[in-house]
Amino acid sequence: MNAVSAGPRGSPIGIIAAGGVLPRLVVEAALGAGLSPVIIAIADGLRQDWPGLPVVRLPWSKTGDVFRCLAGYSVRRVVFCGTISVRPDYRSMIPSLRTLMLMPELLRMVRGGDDSLLRAVASLFERRGIEVVSVHSILHDVLTPDGTLTRQSPGEAEQLALRRAEAAATEIGRLDIGQAVVASPDRIIAVEGIEGTQAMLARVGDLKARGRIGRGEPCVLFKAFKPQQDERFDLPSIGTETIDQAAAAGLRGIGLTAGRSLILEAGRVVEAADAKSLFVTGLSTSAQVQSS
Repeated sequence: MNAVSAGPRGSPIGIIAAGGVLPRLVVEAALGAGLSPVIIAIADGLRQDWPGLPVVRLPWSKTGDVFRCLAGYSVRRVVFCGTISVRPDYRSMIPSLRTLMLMPELLRMVRGGDDSLLRAVASLFERRGIEVVSVHSILHDVLTPDGTLTRQSPGEAEQLALRRAEAAATEIGRLDIGQAVVASPDRIIAVEGIEGTQAMLARVGDLKARGRIGRGEPCVLFKAFKPQQDERFDLPSIGTETIDQAAAAGLRGIGLTAGRSLILEAGRVVEAADAKSLFVTGLSTSAQVQSS
């Protein structure tokens, strides 16, 4: 992985910031690298505060204004980060003039799954001479390493569950359905769809409470890199909230695709997992579980 060169001190970079903790981490890393972040707040990120930094807040109806805003700060490079819980419904809004001019492209973009949408977004920027870079080219040490990070390691049953979950998660990723699966050694428990990982884990917790999952059945979560995924966007990720949600659902641990997924604030994640006796492990592409 090559880091983004800071270039001249103060070189601008656009941070297309949605919700969650990731945009803050990216901004801090960009500042540390000598870059000058320009925040373009969208979707779930519209309510976040960025004291001391230039911020442009764009509701979906003003999406098309982004290129004028970036040009105003001489930004020629951007990174997309953060969570978007609600897709734009361009057909039911009153767009700005610049958004209206982009409407044919925007309507085509939102018809497909997440991957096709994100590839279309990248193409939209690149056709206008703006480079799109990955989160992990700025935020160092965020990629999941190969092997187990926690004191707790997956036992034989958990390894079988991880392999089953990884195979299923890779397949639903290939179909652009989702990234995450909960499995036990013998069966698939839940598959992530449009509702997202948090809602899926809440569903697993409910199934367990209703006795649909055995009390001693060793269940794990796996979040997989999609085979066709653009590594600049939406890599599978976990944070401390995921640990809390996994514990509440009665899981034994979490696996991720090593080298192609993100652990946000890894030290805090490991500390939280250790406190709840969960494991966190990265699996190589050969699907070998590394135990420590």
